[in-house]
Amino acid sequence: MAREALLLITLAALGGTSYWLSRQRPEKLVEESPAVVAAPPQETAAPVQANVDRTAPTPAAAADRSRELALPDGTFVPTLNNATDAPPLADYWGIWPWSPIVGVERSDAGIDWYRHEDGSYSTTEMVWRSDYKRFMAMTRVGHPSKVTAPTAPQASR
Repeated sequence: MAREALLLITLAALGGTSYWLSRQRPEKLVEESPAVVAAPPQETAAPVQANVDRTAPTPAAAADRSRELALPDGTFVPTLNNATDAPPLADYWGIWPWSPIVGVERSDAGIDWYRHEDGSYSTTEMVWRSDYKRFMAMTRVGHPSKVTAPTAPQASR
């Protein structure tokens, strides 16, 4: 009995300590840690000079493309309906050949759509994902087709 109580107390203390440590901010932990003493520098015979071209331009920072939609032809257009981090249009375009964007139209529901040269439509919008418990960007594509409306079966006489 005493052994089980001691085990429960030990597990509770370990659990509380690990929870407390996981809630600490890293910079606070660094500030409270003792200073690290650096080793004395080694003596070298002569300083080493690097052959670096100081006039070379530095690489540009990556452009923020969170509010842009990647098209299958490698270009980007602004996302519609305030979408951020929308999946590339090529992921949803399907087997149809790529058709350039020729305009923007707004539906009766207030959704903006890109109109494409072949009559296709595409859009991006933020939708609630209950599996992720947050809003995420959705990319949608609609292609025109020659599907005929279903007809009622003919009555036999």
